Amino acid sequence: MSTPDRETPRTHETETAYAAPAPTPVVLYNKRGRLIIPPPLRGSHEILVHQNEVADQDGLTRIQNDEDLMEMRDKGLLVAVPTSAALEVDSRLPDNRRYCRPWVARFLVNLARAHYARFHTPLQVNSAVRTVDFQEHLIHINGNAAPAEGDTASPHLTGQAVDLAKHGLSRTEIAWMRGYLLPLAQEGKIDVEEEFKQSCFHISVYKTYVPSDSTPRRSIAATSGSEAALATALH
Repeated sequence: MSTPDRETPRTHETETAYAAPAPTPVVLYNKRGRLIIPPPLRGSHEILVHQNEVADQDGLTRIQNDEDLMEMRDKGLLVAVPTSAALEVDSRLPDNRRYCRPWVARFLVNLARAHYARFHTPLQVNSAVRTVDFQEHLIHINGNAAPAEGDTASPHLTGQAVDLAKHGLSRTEIAWMRGYLLPLAQEGKIDVEEEFKQSCFHISVYKTYVPSDSTPRRSIAATSGSEAALATALH
């Protein structure tokens, strides 16, 4: 298994945020005014394997323990989940697990901004980066937890995955989320597993979400902490 120091911070990934192409607007109602509810974005063994294959292709390491996590944060390989009026973090999530990859942060900013503009309520992140140590503990208390190693290991171990809460979302919001996420999955920019027992959207975001030739804007750090900071980073 690879170690964190095999990853080298690159300025365009760790110090700046980029604008990804805007997704196609979500159509919620048919001509008769009835809500269109897309089918659930169900997970599969193949999707879990694919998430690990992409992580390996992108050279992402699995984070072994809290020491590794903090080292990757200090190198800029992980950034804070970009909280704002549009995006909250579950209060039960420990501070040292409120991190993700820079391109995941950009995805969260774009998704949360679009959702907030439509519904004026925030989305909630329930889970982000995890360590192998924590995943092994989770396996003992959660029968649905993914393994900590192998071709179906949890993608949370690389920092590329986040879980967004479904609890509290209306039927219209669920329909909107599916309509927003499905095209991105079809384009290969993300993988989605809609979980029902844990009631969340489990999303792996890939480097391809952010075009390699995108023009850098402001620091991702500027998107954290307040609605004003979010607006500054996006305009």
